[in-house]
Amino acid sequence: MGVFTRFIGLQSILLASFVLSLTIPYGYAAEQEAYSKVHEGVAKLGKQWNGEVNVATTDLFIELHNASDRSGVTLVSDISYGSHQLQVMDIVTPESESEELLPVVVFFHGGALIRGNKVLASTDLMLTNIPTFFARNGMIGVNANYRLAPEVSWPAGPEDVRDVLGWLRENIEQYGGDPQRLFVMGNSAGGRIVASYLFHEPFHFVDGPGVSGALLSSASFRSSDSQVQRDYYGDDPKVRDALVPLGLVDFYYGPQIPLFMWSAEFDPPWIEGPIAMMYSKLCEKYQDCPRFTQFQGHNHVSHIMSLNSVNEEVGLELLEFIESTTH
Repeated sequence: MGVFTRFIGLQSILLASFVLSLTIPYGYAAEQEAYSKVHEGVAKLGKQWNGEVNVATTDLFIELHNASDRSGVTLVSDISYGSHQLQVMDIVTPESESEELLPVVVFFHGGALIRGNKVLASTDLMLTNIPTFFARNGMIGVNANYRLAPEVSWPAGPEDVRDVLGWLRENIEQYGGDPQRLFVMGNSAGGRIVASYLFHEPFHFVDGPGVSGALLSSASFRSSDSQVQRDYYGDDPKVRDALVPLGLVDFYYGPQIPLFMWSAEFDPPWIEGPIAMMYSKLCEKYQDCPRFTQFQGHNHVSHIMSLNSVNEEVGLELLEFIESTTH
């Protein structure tokens, strides 16, 4: 009797294991394994940021995004919002039709104001994952390029943010987007130009900034004595201090804009410190702190590269912020 009971028990375990294996897609398991490699690789790269780390981080994510699902969306590429060759954007929409207009999230890439693109040169799997993520979650995703230094200088970046928003306000309904629910998002230098637009009222529209909220991802807020910043803002350090986001916010008296700011565990100190300063300034200005988190296990770009992958931590927080702001 005992032998029979053990036999039946073993059969039950084997059957349960078989059924469980049928419910976990192979692709999902492959993604989980790929993300484990990414997590370990990002940790090994550590708390530093330079071109080599950027390339290494991108390489870590290629396998993960090769396994990711990008179905159910439609891409329209290189829509012009201005006359310059870099003033173009991609719009990604859900394939399924909606009876109501959808929220819109427009993303601006990083690159120290002098480089970068809405699609990485090394692989079209990334930064395209960002608008794809939003479109697969019932929104309109937009990736925008902007003019770069040294060809242009201040205030070209925030002007391009304004012009993208202006185009979307006029045209996004044609793509199923709601011009009254625009969100603007930027990483690193992209976060710099977004914040510069937000905290400088002369850039705004007659009725205000024109956004329902902003997402600032490991944004670069500080001034420095680098040649890039000299070319962009000028040689006078006082002028540079006044024109970067940390300076602009001191003299911003417009409406409080819902913000979600975040940094990464492995962001370098020259990114982390100014983010903390910006957070403190906003808390003091409004007696009401913006939403903030530090994503553990991530570096300067890995959090945005994780969007539309098996790692849902970052994406879920972004969606929660947008949901809380639109309702």
